[in-house]
Amino acid sequence: MTAQQQPTPTAVRARGLSLHGKRGVVYGPVDLDIEAGELAVVHGPQGGGRSSLLLTLAGRMKPDAGADLLVLGEPLPRCRRAVQRRAAIAGFAGIDDLDESVTVGVLVRERLAWLAPWYRRVPRVTQATFERLVGPVYGPRPVPRVDSVVWDLDEVDVMLLRLALATLQAPELVVVDDVDQVHDSVRRQLVWSRLEALTGAGTTVVASVASLDEVRRFTWTRAPRQVFLATGPHATAELAAPDSVSAATPAHAR
Repeated sequence: MTAQQQPTPTAVRARGLSLHGKRGVVYGPVDLDIEAGELAVVHGPQGGGRSSLLLTLAGRMKPDAGADLLVLGEPLPRCRRAVQRRAAIAGFAGIDDLDESVTVGVLVRERLAWLAPWYRRVPRVTQATFERLVGPVYGPRPVPRVDSVVWDLDEVDVMLLRLALATLQAPELVVVDDVDQVHDSVRRQLVWSRLEALTGAGTTVVASVASLDEVRRFTWTRAPRQVFLATGPHATAELAAPDSVSAATPAHAR
């Protein structure tokens, strides 16, 4: 078999993945196959377990016992620390919220300091440094000034900044919650385009949204894999059929 014929590695493989809490089913059972460098869109209503599923894939939440879950080649939950080093999160309420009273430069410096060895001093972040660090996330969109206060940023730049901070650790997997917190659909297209750009560079992205017709309404370079979560005592995750989206290429689904 030639190098061109090698199969694409699997970033996420799940069989019978589920989570129960005191009030019953949080999500699952879920079967997933997500290729490395692929964009997967998780649809589900409020309270449907979208955030919990994404946190599980990133090694931040422990699922029910008995599931078969492999993320980036690491079995979960046994190798959670290894996955946490290789996976990043963005967009999660109460987890990676931004302090709206500080400047963009301060936030970036704090994240760089957190990632650096304790003995290494992190200098003030200049505009040139910031643009270099976040360029892959912002793409053609002008990046904010480092002296901008977060409060003054619009919702697109806030989402992209949260994503940029997540990518500073050079993750192989990024999970992004609640993309529809960017409320305007025209502006949300920009966010989806930037998430697609990350996958083009080889990063696997799993993002959640409440809208069930999200993929159909947007333009894609490569149609993303879709996962639909349902709630209730018999909740399951369903993968979309290949013809369920309108895009230049068919959806990849199993």
